[in-house]
Amino acid sequence: MRVLLALLLLLAAAPSAAHARAAAAELFCATYPDSPLCAAGSTACTTCHVLAGPPAHNPYGAHVFEARTGGPFAEDLPLALEAIQTLDSDGDGVDNLAEILAGSLPGFEASIEPECGTQGNLDNPWYRVGTYDPAFAFKRVTLDFCGRSPRYEELQELAAHPDPMARLSEQLDLCLASPYWAEVLRELAIGVVRPIGPATDINLLGNWEWDIRLFIYAMSGDRDAGDLLQADYLVVEEPAGSGRLVAIEDPRSPVEEFAQPLAREDRFGLITTRFTLAMNVMFAPMPRTLVAHVYRELLGLDLARSEGLYPVDELEGLYEWPSPLDVDDKAVWQEGCAGCHATLDPASYPWIRYNGIDLEGDTTGSYLPDRAVDIVPTEQGYLWGQPVDGPAEWVEAALSTDAFPKRITQLLWEYLFRRPPYSCEQDEYDALWQAFAEDGRNVERMLHLVVATDAYGVP
Repeated sequence: MRVLLALLLLLAAAPSAAHARAAAAELFCATYPDSPLCAAGSTACTTCHVLAGPPAHNPYGAHVFEARTGGPFAEDLPLALEAIQTLDSDGDGVDNLAEILAGSLPGFEASIEPECGTQGNLDNPWYRVGTYDPAFAFKRVTLDFCGRSPRYEELQELAAHPDPMARLSEQLDLCLASPYWAEVLRELAIGVVRPIGPATDINLLGNWEWDIRLFIYAMSGDRDAGDLLQADYLVVEEPAGSGRLVAIEDPRSPVEEFAQPLAREDRFGLITTRFTLAMNVMFAPMPRTLVAHVYRELLGLDLARSEGLYPVDELEGLYEWPSPLDVDDKAVWQEGCAGCHATLDPASYPWIRYNGIDLEGDTTGSYLPDRAVDIVPTEQGYLWGQPVDGPAEWVEAALSTDAFPKRITQLLWEYLFRRPPYSCEQDEYDALWQAFAEDGRNVERMLHLVVATDAYGVP
């Protein structure tokens, strides 16, 4: 009993300041809007908190806490941030402000990478160390995109070529048409779609192969990757087993119609496949999990990590914090819930008519005009804090910001490099997703830019 009492006293005396507040991430980015840490609209909790374990401050977060004066949070936090920006909280020799503007975490000593140091003068007879080397990049292209090492005669041809970069580009095109690259896209698709269960068209929960095929199709050829969100077509393999993907307007048989029951005007890419709706709406009236899934997998924003928060105060000042309507009586207006739900719930309303699983009828993965009208009478909602009316406007708004091009660039970069970009690569990385957004969101054209970067081609 004495041990229990001591534990309770210890917990009561423990400071609560280590608990993250959703508003803190937004206030940080309002103070440092140009920081790469704020690329998602708000920074991650790990800016001020430890990576794992019970909630606790890292050294930077501890300095922020110490600098607070106890005034209103929205006024106090920015002043505390500015007060400590000349400190070196993690002791790595770089002050907090420099780390923040470089996209490095100011609370972790190793967050500015040794790879970003000055390249030494090494005598290497094989590669041009410290400068872009087409031979080095060529080897990487054949490994990354063709799945093999370069052949001796290919390297000899490259060495003799009057324009090595043109030859490199030609090799990339050959590899992008290879079965190996199709398998790479399939693996990326599996990470996004998260398949569960048998891949058969008679599966009540949906055949996830439709989702995989759409992903590969939109991410290849001369196509807009935005079709991952906006495609109104379906993708089949024709003939079966050939690897040749073909877009069709509508199902061609009763079995295909069961697999993809939506009318064409109600289809929105990977958001509305039978599998996605069954697995992410399931039996819930509010499609919160569906929107959180799309936010995370296709827009690269994890609401659970305070990313992409654009709260809407639907209760108009009833509480001290922005709060949603709580249409299904889940008490999401509470401060600990509203931090995410003030963004998530308004973003979910446009998808309210899409059904999840129907165990008694045949409406799984269907659009039902009268679904949940008692709790959400219209399809009007909000995305990025701006009003949208229905799924089409939601998708248009989703594709109008930087979130989608950043996410697609992130998927491809992390496949090729097996890591996020180093801080010294951030400018090249930003130029890639910006060019991708401006050039029709075409993946293959963006990959040509990737292999021409110093990050890819400098040994």
